[in-house]
Amino acid sequence: MSSHDNSTLSSDPLMAQSSQPSISMSNGSRRRTDLAWGHCREALELSVGCKKTKLVCLYCAKVFAGGDINRFKQHLAGAKGEVKQCRKCPPDIRHQMLLNLKGNVETKKKELEKCKQISIHLMHNKGSMKR
Repeated sequence: MSSHDNSTLSSDPLMAQSSQPSISMSNGSRRRTDLAWGHCREALELSVGCKKTKLVCLYCAKVFAGGDINRFKQHLAGAKGEVKQCRKCPPDIRHQMLLNLKGNVETKKKELEKCKQISIHLMHNKGSMKR
């Protein structure tokens, strides 16, 4: 049975959203859940002999030889200085990718702040134990 067979209902939330395709890696590896995966394709024919699979933008056909999905998302969002902006990306998709990138930065800042607070707490406790 294929993953596109609609005859059975799946408890998988990724499969339940019909508007967002669920793209899985081969060999049962982790699922690719980032929104940007729906706007590129893996170019297996260009990836022969390479460690990483090359990605192709569905809008402008630009090939990404390195980096990761975040780099491709920067391409769609038009992030300056990182990669060349996709000139054919629809404005709503561009906006969605910009919001997603901004959210990733905010999440990383919060995680860093938590780590700093834990370090301060551990150092404080270690200092009080020596007395």
